[in-house]
Amino acid sequence: MSGEFSVLLVCTANICRSAMAEVIAKAMLHSASFPVATGSAGVRALVGHPMAPHAIAALGKLGLDGRAHRARLLDLDLVRSADLLLTMEAGHRAVAVGLDPMAERKTFTLPEFAQLAAGAGHRRYRSDTAERARAIVESAAERRDHRRALEVYDPYGGPPEGYDTCAKTLGEALSHALAALLGPR
Repeated sequence: MSGEFSVLLVCTANICRSAMAEVIAKAMLHSASFPVATGSAGVRALVGHPMAPHAIAALGKLGLDGRAHRARLLDLDLVRSADLLLTMEAGHRAVAVGLDPMAERKTFTLPEFAQLAAGAGHRRYRSDTAERARAIVESAAERRDHRRALEVYDPYGGPPEGYDTCAKTLGEALSHALAALLGPR
């Protein structure tokens, strides 16, 4: 297994939720103890489009810049290459698993994974390794109860405040999810 761990964030068009989540995750991971690659894609991506203006503004309020983002389509190669897929809705998860049924154990909604990973402790691995992060993903898959997964509200087309709320939700969920993957500091 590689020393790098990869996280793919998935939403519908890849111009709002998953795009914001990618920028937020990269900021959180800038000093990770092992390499973590992050990316995003959409199940019905507006390929090549920039991030929605209100999403860029919401990130700007957090001191982050989403202007370089360009949307891309979720495909089989992206699903297979990720160690963890974090989707915004259960429907996005279904699309990813539909592309590759083997991805079921590594694909969660973001809030679902944040909740499941918080309780996963893998002391048999050093706390700063990609191997430990993969064990956390496997543990989360084992503990999933298949109830309706929590989802991230889509602010697209709504008022700017909705994007601000979404960015806050994404930040909180990513904070829990990434802290579990990276281990105690």
